[in-house]
Amino acid sequence: MSEQPPLVPPSQPMPPMPPSPPASAWPGFEPYSAPAYGEASSEAPAGQQPPPPQSMPVPYRVAPQYLVNPAAPTHPLAITSLVLGIVGLVGVIGTFFVGVTLIAGVCSPFAIWLGARSRRIIRENPQSYGGEGVALGGLVTGIIGLVLGALVLLAIVAVVGLLVVLFASAEA
Repeated sequence: MSEQPPLVPPSQPMPPMPPSPPASAWPGFEPYSAPAYGEASSEAPAGQQPPPPQSMPVPYRVAPQYLVNPAAPTHPLAITSLVLGIVGLVGVIGTFFVGVTLIAGVCSPFAIWLGARSRRIIRENPQSYGGEGVALGGLVTGIIGLVLGALVLLAIVAVVGLLVVLFASAEA
């Protein structure tokens, strides 16, 4: 095992490194020198000729179906769908505080419709439009808002029905 130089704090100068042993110290060892960029190695596998030198190396090829156009803008209907889905969810949550179920009832179905429509358009023209994830988010938030809105509406109808039954039985 070779001897390591002592560790010193960065404020002090480093001690000199010990010299490395010459290549002749290891029998059978030949130092390897890598070929220059763009040149072929002089050693070829047994039975094969080395490839001819190329002026430029061939880059790796990527299958075209995996390429995504990063410059494609997000489809406007996808953004609208996500905004309407979020407004629908906030409307359902706000029902318990200010009674705004109507907003959730109107926004959530439109979020579902616009989300599905924008996903279809994006899939038909992937080079022109991006934002399929945004459209999916609008679709999902619209579905959640619609389901929660329906449950809240059923809960409100049940509470009003219970109050009507209680007050009707109290008067009789």
